[in-house]
Amino acid sequence: MPTLMVPAIRAADRSPFRHRELHALIDRATDVVFRYRVRPPEGFDFVSRGVTRLTGYTPEEHYAHPDLVRRLVHPDDRPLIDDVLSSGATASPIVLRWLSKDGRSVWVEQRDTSVYDDCGELAAIEGIARAVPDPTRGARPSIRIAGHVRLDLDRGRVFVDGRAIHLTRSEFRLLALLMDQPGETVSRQRLMEELRDGTCAASSRTCEVHVSKLRAKIDDGTGHAERIETVRGQGYRFASR
Repeated sequence: MPTLMVPAIRAADRSPFRHRELHALIDRATDVVFRYRVRPPEGFDFVSRGVTRLTGYTPEEHYAHPDLVRRLVHPDDRPLIDDVLSSGATASPIVLRWLSKDGRSVWVEQRDTSVYDDCGELAAIEGIARAVPDPTRGARPSIRIAGHVRLDLDRGRVFVDGRAIHLTRSEFRLLALLMDQPGETVSRQRLMEELRDGTCAASSRTCEVHVSKLRAKIDDGTGHAERIETVRGQGYRFASR
């Protein structure tokens, strides 16, 4: 019937989008498109040429050096990429710093997708990465970095010297408040107000206990330099080192 011939004729008239043209389209994009195998031998199956514009490293260098997937990431942010490579992608994007060939730090947002084999095992990570404005700047930054301490407000995570640190909700709120004004004294009263809005009834003693536990989790491990300093008679301040 003639009516059935129309879709077939239109489909035949359309030129197929060839594999080479698809690669050219992806390579013209400013974003980085990639696929990384997480099974041995680990390595890149594909990296678009946007990675050279962003980092200075070519796709060929990525194919030759699979460890670039970690080496390109700022040391303090590597737990984020390690989580993805070991456990798979999350629903929300990750924001982290890539290190370019000339030594610059570039803030990047990665939107990753997990690829599983027929047995349900994680086989690869596919993703798109793009440069984003510095999330530590602005009136209410979503990421706060002071010294080697990184706090992600959106993801509720803290990293110290490249290690993920588990904090209670109250400890997280206190650290966020202190890191909001690094180097400036935050009164004990203000910290108690922050705790009072949380899950515990705040008192001066409660505040001291929470700060003590928080300090033990994020100090530098030497016992000589405290990241949270006591300002006698006033409160506490976060010293970025």
